[in-house]
Amino acid sequence: MHGASTPIAYHDPFVDELYEDIGRLVDGEAPAAEQVESRLRELARRNSEATAAYWDLHEAGLGIPDSAYKANAPYLFRDRPPVRVFHTSNTTGTGTGRVAYSERGMALMDRSILANADRHIMRGLDRPAVVRLVPAERDAPAMVMAYGMELIARRFGDPRLSACALAHSGVDRAALHRLLDGAVAEERPVVLIGGTSVFVNLCRSLTRDGTSWALPPGSRLVDAGGHKQNRQVTVEEIRTLAGEVFGIEPPAHRNLFGMTELASQLYDAEDTPAGPSGERPKRSEPFVRAQVRAPDDLTLLDTGVGLLEVVDLCVLDRPCALLTGDWGLAVPAGTAVVGRIAQGRPRGCSLALDQIATGPSSPADRRGSRA
Repeated sequence: MHGASTPIAYHDPFVDELYEDIGRLVDGEAPAAEQVESRLRELARRNSEATAAYWDLHEAGLGIPDSAYKANAPYLFRDRPPVRVFHTSNTTGTGTGRVAYSERGMALMDRSILANADRHIMRGLDRPAVVRLVPAERDAPAMVMAYGMELIARRFGDPRLSACALAHSGVDRAALHRLLDGAVAEERPVVLIGGTSVFVNLCRSLTRDGTSWALPPGSRLVDAGGHKQNRQVTVEEIRTLAGEVFGIEPPAHRNLFGMTELASQLYDAEDTPAGPSGERPKRSEPFVRAQVRAPDDLTLLDTGVGLLEVVDLCVLDRPCALLTGDWGLAVPAGTAVVGRIAQGRPRGCSLALDQIATGPSSPADRRGSRA
């Protein structure tokens, strides 16, 4: 047992075993999630005095507020410099937070992203065309969404027809037509994946131009986040646009919730509306879960609306629980993400995407998203 004030080194056997057990948890093998979470909390308490003080003041294991990453972001391994740092924009739009990853932290994030994508996006598909409406990783190396979607495309996508169709100037219409026309010609299913605001603005623009496709059977649309800045766009509106422009039917729509501060994403548990705009409840996995806390005393709620907390056991380099700054709605099937607490302000990757995606659009279409 380590001493109460003794930091745990990056290559300590404690961390070696914890890293291996998290990987097995993602793969669906034996380790108990409760034991993994307990050891992650011990690591955070030993290696972060600020986290230990926060838990002593409130509740052991309580999620770290996402605002902490805009000021003094926790990183647990003083003896191991991070190999990658992603940026997350302040919810007020006035600053940038930083989220650091060690080699092992990156490896666990990769495993989580790919395992979730395999279960929730790619099931039944063989090398689809993965068309990303985010910048390429080389153009946005600090954007975790660009990194994760490119990882998914490399692992699962057809290399000839999988590419980004979003540049700093906006949607690359020529690239989009080339990729979608090629997939239609080959009868190859398409996975369109990107931020919600980009989809909505693109679909409205294509509708005005009279442009549409009938994408091959099995094609899917995966949107990351909500559409919150000027007015709420419902799930049904997104699905209607996807059907009219791409020929993608409602059952083939997927929504995911992710944050720069998290290593894992949350996907819809079932296709039943729960939130006020049709938000579906998110499914918990053995390695990541969403839960809701009462705003007044931070107790966990079995049902109802409260503060959204995500416990991500694939997070090794910082505390694994995060108070997100979103409203969550707890229902029997899971937890729906139903709005941003800070008056719907966009954050993180979505804020950066909006600055790109709304560039060439008309003023009426210049609305933001949350991812």
